[in-house]
Amino acid sequence: MTAKSCISIYERYVEFLQKGSIVVSFLFIVFVTVFMLVFFGILLWKPTLLQSIFLLKSKSILFRRIAAGVICFLPIYLFIFHRWNEPYHAQPIRIFLYVSAIILSAWVLSHENRVTMGALVSASLCFSVLFALCSQFRDVNNYPFSVGWSEGNRMWDYSVLFGKKLYDWPQDQTIPAYIDVGRQSLWGVIFLLPRVSIAMMRGWNDFLFTLPYALLGWILLRKTEGLNQKYHFAAGLWAMLFLIQGPIYTPLILAAVLVAIGRRFSAVPAILLTFLAGYYAVMSRSTWVAAPAAFAVMLAFIEQRRSYDLHPGKRWLRSVLVGFAGLSGAVCFLKKDSVMNFLHKIAEFGTIIAQGSQDSIEAVSQTAAGNAPAMLSPEWFQYFLTRQPLLWNRLWPNETYQPGILLGLLMAILPLTIILIVWTIQKKWNLDTWQRLLLIIGQSAFLGVGILISVKIGGGSNLHNLDMFLLGLLIIAALAWEAGMGRWLAENIRAEKWISLFVIAAILLPVFQDAMHIEPKKYPAAETTMDAVEKIQQSVAAHADGEILFMDQRQMLTFGLVPKVSLIADYEKKWMMDEAMADNGQFFQPYIEDLKSHRFDLIISEPLWIKFQGEGLDFSEENDLFVKWVSIPTLCYYEPQETFLDQGVQILVPRSQVLQQEGVVCP
Repeated sequence: MTAKSCISIYERYVEFLQKGSIVVSFLFIVFVTVFMLVFFGILLWKPTLLQSIFLLKSKSILFRRIAAGVICFLPIYLFIFHRWNEPYHAQPIRIFLYVSAIILSAWVLSHENRVTMGALVSASLCFSVLFALCSQFRDVNNYPFSVGWSEGNRMWDYSVLFGKKLYDWPQDQTIPAYIDVGRQSLWGVIFLLPRVSIAMMRGWNDFLFTLPYALLGWILLRKTEGLNQKYHFAAGLWAMLFLIQGPIYTPLILAAVLVAIGRRFSAVPAILLTFLAGYYAVMSRSTWVAAPAAFAVMLAFIEQRRSYDLHPGKRWLRSVLVGFAGLSGAVCFLKKDSVMNFLHKIAEFGTIIAQGSQDSIEAVSQTAAGNAPAMLSPEWFQYFLTRQPLLWNRLWPNETYQPGILLGLLMAILPLTIILIVWTIQKKWNLDTWQRLLLIIGQSAFLGVGILISVKIGGGSNLHNLDMFLLGLLIIAALAWEAGMGRWLAENIRAEKWISLFVIAAILLPVFQDAMHIEPKKYPAAETTMDAVEKIQQSVAAHADGEILFMDQRQMLTFGLVPKVSLIADYEKKWMMDEAMADNGQFFQPYIEDLKSHRFDLIISEPLWIKFQGEGLDFSEENDLFVKWVSIPTLCYYEPQETFLDQGVQILVPRSQVLQQEGVVCP
């Protein structure tokens, strides 16, 4: 790899060298390469030369940890934040720098004058955690436009539950938003603060996609006898890395946290917590209806640390009770109207949060569900499976998700699966037939549902729809950890056994793909961005007396980046995209009529084009349906006044004449 790195360095700088020009970035990478080669050589053949440095570092464990963290951070900073990312972009250079940092930090962490396996595991964990956090939080800034396809509109979704006052909208009426109340309330709670900025919203989003994962890991992979506390801490950080491969939406993580906390208590608290987990999970996503119940049953039926384990009847009873509680919580939410009416008869309750939650539930039922059948009814399953097409090719390598769902999932779970299998064979995990059957059936169901949702149009770009399967595997790992796998792993790492290599793979693989391609976030020049903001502000101010549709970039309304105008909640881009993927022409009829009548004085959108991609490109099927149902109707009756390609925004005004273009039939 060092040789390949040197070849890549030469290829990158050969033109400069032939001209006799030596640039600073070239001198730097040459220095680092030579330094690391000298260090590796001394470490392998003459480690006594490092004895004085070894004695210095061995005096303070705090110094070793800080130094190791800094060493791991340097290549991460280079590739995520520094402009020299570009000349070092080649994968051999990346791998050389990453591996060099990990090995050097492992030597710094080691109690010996060599690289021990335990230190290498610790250094790998330090590198992966730092990389995951830096890559996640690198977007915390006040850039005013969306970063990603729907970021701005999602901020608007989050805000309308607790931030209704931000909009020109009747305050006694619900603002319909195309989002479930579970996610809306969790992400939107930040809008209870008086002044929220875009940077604060992005930081809160990044927090929710990282640290709750570690919290679940620390609760599940709890400290066991014979293991130092540091192993428990490291296990929680590894859980964050494992789950971030989804990434998994935080409401399901919090539901699993409730279930995991419940198993620490007697039956009654466990039942109540599992009930809440079931209620909250289905409030967030219909496909999670049975997830908390299944998690609770897995934990109650298999764990080997409780007194009731000694009596099979008590194990069965607790499992049935917590499973029933989880399903009851889901049913309670699904029958929320009847429950709410009953509670209203008992007492009057109308606090801001309770009312806001009920408003959001009603909004979701009126928008997202539309005319859908009752959830979990036979008609609902048919509706769910047939409403939008299934793209089975996304199981295999494709342009939307390079490895494909199946290979991507295999990469995500293979090291952990091998560790579980080897431990089970060597130490004989004493599971009876019913316990094994429960794990097989549960994980098979989670896998089947996850794959089915992943191949629905609009999905398949990552592993987040396999969330229940990944969480189920983490729970199995936690149960094995408590049954002795934790001590077994610690012993193998200390003895430098080959299984440690799979531990390192389980730590590094979750960040490997991103580490090979990540680069600093690139934003348009501040001057052109401010120009775009000012022109949008001027256009909105000039048409403030009319109706202005923010199909996209609704965060500009949320954070006061444009003058306050009457909110048009309909025709939001994500909602329209979902209906377009269902090829639902009936949904778009009111929109087309509004376009024909020039209802809107102004439309703020992403740049719209009439261009069909065909098959085989990144989200090409979704693009073509969006063009059919949104771009063509809009551009038939509205024309771009200003288009800011770098910022991804367009200002559209009514056309004086209907679009005449070859191959385009205006509705």
